Amino acid sequence: MKKVLLSVALLAGTVAVANAQTTTRFGVKAGVNYTTFSGDGVENAKYKFGAVGGLAANFGFSESLSLQTELLYSQKGAEIKGTDFNFKLNYIELPIMFRYTLSDGKGPFLQAGPQIGYLAKVKLSDGDGNNIDLDNDAYQNIALGYVAAVGYQLPSGLSIEGRFNGDINSVGKDDDVNDQQRNRVFSVQLGYMFGGK
Repeated sequence: MKKVLLSVALLAGTVAVANAQTTTRFGVKAGVNYTTFSGDGVENAKYKFGAVGGLAANFGFSESLSLQTELLYSQKGAEIKGTDFNFKLNYIELPIMFRYTLSDGKGPFLQAGPQIGYLAKVKLSDGDGNNIDLDNDAYQNIALGYVAAVGYQLPSGLSIEGRFNGDINSVGKDDDVNDQQRNRVFSVQLGYMFGGK
């Protein structure tokens, strides 16, 4: 009898925990980056535009607090002042952000957290659009950074946000090209989470 009561108690506890677990929603994102370099030796670097987009997952702990993770393809880099050279860095990025929505899961929201990126490709092009070969081994494969954003979530699942992200490690490896320069990015992103409220 004790075993039956214990089994029933464990089953009830499991159901209660399952009901208390997070609400998960998935979605897509797309937007535009406005990107350059920060750090030493960036006097000739100016902002350029790039694309950003990918997938998102939101794990809701309550109506207001959630964890948002994303898998993004993000174009970064800079243009060089006084020339037509366009420096392009293409990353696969994984931001992990805590998100606070001010009004029960919809309306204005704030989010912030760390980000890790993998450098997929480095390219340099001239004013005629010709690509100049660069050695990927001269650049850091992994970019560690941070993200902060403010946005607005509609009940339908559509959202818009302004985001800033920066790296804490350099673009280039030590004692190599761009070894004192870090990515700095402002972006505007549209998102859609399926299963809108």
